[in-house]
Amino acid sequence: MTGLDGKRILVTGAASGIGAATCALLAESGCRVAGLDRQAGEAVTAVADVSVWDEVEPAVSAAMVALGGLDGVVNAAGIGGYTGDVTATSPADWKRIIDVNLTGVFLVTRAVIPFLHGSGGGCIVNVSSQYGLVGGAGFPAYIAAKAGVIGLTRAMAVDHAHESIRANCVCPGPINTPMLVASAAQTAAGEKERQRTRGRVLLGHPGEPQDVASLVAYLLSDAARNLTGSVITTDGGWTAA
Repeated sequence: MTGLDGKRILVTGAASGIGAATCALLAESGCRVAGLDRQAGEAVTAVADVSVWDEVEPAVSAAMVALGGLDGVVNAAGIGGYTGDVTATSPADWKRIIDVNLTGVFLVTRAVIPFLHGSGGGCIVNVSSQYGLVGGAGFPAYIAAKAGVIGLTRAMAVDHAHESIRANCVCPGPINTPMLVASAAQTAAGEKERQRTRGRVLLGHPGEPQDVASLVAYLLSDAARNLTGSVITTDGGWTAA
């Protein structure tokens, strides 16, 4: 991937899945990378819960110091889980899922933008989901959060373009990650949605974390300098079916 060498990037959700794959690919492409996660991991340099401002702010500051500045952020942290329809979803589950998947993007980006200013601009890449674009059965909080990430990305693009800060969003479909495995282990609501969407991946198989990481890397690179406010799927054709 060209146009990445020397860029200083913060990646959330770095302990596993898409976040870990993104850290690895960016490092291979010549970036200096700091990983943030609430759990320790090979790529994790700062431990914090993205839904808690008092943890996010010092963790982002520490990453900035370690890297000598920031040129971009990838908001890949997220949680899933089938909770049933809105009558079955508890207020506690709703809050937990919204807090991590949507508020976490807001808090991390809020902490990062002043450092992007210090670098003369930069890039924000937010990871949503195909379910940010369409409905699904049995997980309304997740769908609401991922749709919110798309709206938040567009708002960031409008607010910060004049500061040379680009904001784009990727929407993965089914990807072979620990979160997908955990969701598949659930019964009832999860099985209902799997049956409802059987055959929706036109390519016939889930994607790999590296597939998403490649798209994220492109959006961070100089090759994507004319892209902001974009929402791009990488879902094997799921939303085309």
